[in-house]
Amino acid sequence: MGHLAYSTRLIFKEESDKQKLIELLEAARFTWNECSKVRFHEIPKNSIIDLHSKFYGCFRERYDHIPAQVIISSQRSVLGAYKSAKSNKHKLTEPAVKKKLSFQLDKRTYSYKNKMFSLITLGKRVKCGFASYPKLKELLNKYTFCDPLIFERGGDIWITFTFNTPETPLKQTLAVGIDLGCRVPAATSEGNLYIDKKFNAEKRRLRYLKRQLQSAAAKGSKTAKRHLKKLSKKELNKNKNFSHNLSNRIIKDAKADTLVLENLKSVKVKKHKYQNKNRVSQVPLYQLRQFLTYKALLAEKTVIEVCPSYTSQIDSQTGERDGTRKGRRYYSQSGKIYDADINGAINIGLRSKLPISQTSRLTYGQATINSPIVR
Repeated sequence: MGHLAYSTRLIFKEESDKQKLIELLEAARFTWNECSKVRFHEIPKNSIIDLHSKFYGCFRERYDHIPAQVIISSQRSVLGAYKSAKSNKHKLTEPAVKKKLSFQLDKRTYSYKNKMFSLITLGKRVKCGFASYPKLKELLNKYTFCDPLIFERGGDIWITFTFNTPETPLKQTLAVGIDLGCRVPAATSEGNLYIDKKFNAEKRRLRYLKRQLQSAAAKGSKTAKRHLKKLSKKELNKNKNFSHNLSNRIIKDAKADTLVLENLKSVKVKKHKYQNKNRVSQVPLYQLRQFLTYKALLAEKTVIEVCPSYTSQIDSQTGERDGTRKGRRYYSQSGKIYDADINGAINIGLRSKLPISQTSRLTYGQATINSPIVR
């Protein structure tokens, strides 16, 4: 079972109804933070039974105006947050804090009928509609949605529909290999190179500014810490925007129905403490794979992963490790000079055991260079 998400703005008949829902979101945030304190200080493990017995009764007596469904939902959400922190090996030195206004609905807190929602508040329920768009109408007609999420953004209340999409087996008849890298973000076996020099230059500028601020932040400068946090968020947003545009462009240009990627799970792990992984650590490899995977399904294509061993060292024409790679060039034993990224992409595609869509323009300098159009 797959999932698709779509967010849209809720529409209220009266402004007071929206204010009631904002009050509910504030109460849900307050409940979440109070529950987090109990989980951090009094509960040694993630047990819903222990947390409920410690938190629910005392909190319900003190704040009887908050619905029981909100408290129960907050308990589940807090446990989920602490489980995620544990699995990601984050050591919490203080209780986790929820800052944004959001609430996960369930069958007890909302009902949906005739394109109208009836939502729980601190008092009586309120009814509201939502802004509809062609894509949302298509999804509502085609799939069913599970418990939605409501949240506040820019003074408005938004709702996120999560649709359950049945997984249907897609045909795999032709494969295209995709080589992800640092200098060239992506190269395909069809002879396409995706390079955005403006994006690379902007990223180098941000990394330089961060290095300048890190020394001042280490000395305790609050201004430097604030600017460093702002730059980190800006870099994160630029990476995400670039990954969206790059994945869209790759899927649009691909003639094959199967996209073949390398399994680069451990590529950023240092083999020893003196190894420098600074350059590859800046490339959002996991994010690119994630975006390509779910966007390919929408285009009725599929993504598979193969072993990355020696794909950049093998001659794609002979299948032998008898050539030499130097930068962007691959010197084959026959004397020909190939584009190293295209050569690696062909090797990746060949490992899928499917017929491969590949270019005849393998010689260095003949590949088509594309820019993902990032603004």
